[in-house]
Amino acid sequence: MDDYSSLREQIGQDLDTLHRTENPKSIFEIADDYLLGNPNLKRAVVEDIIKEEADKRGIAIH
Repeated sequence: MDDYSSLREQIGQDLDTLHRTENPKSIFEIADDYLLGNPNLKRAVVEDIIKEEADKRGIAIH
């Protein structure tokens, strides 16, 4: 689905910003932000993308 590539890019940018400005948030808090903005998304997909993007960037999230 094409939405996932743009979602992946947005999540990556947001993780970079969070990493610079705040303490790491939990994966559930980050996922909630995206799910509130688009209730059609599946939580498991959003959480997997967050984990993958955080791992690529070496950002610790819990």
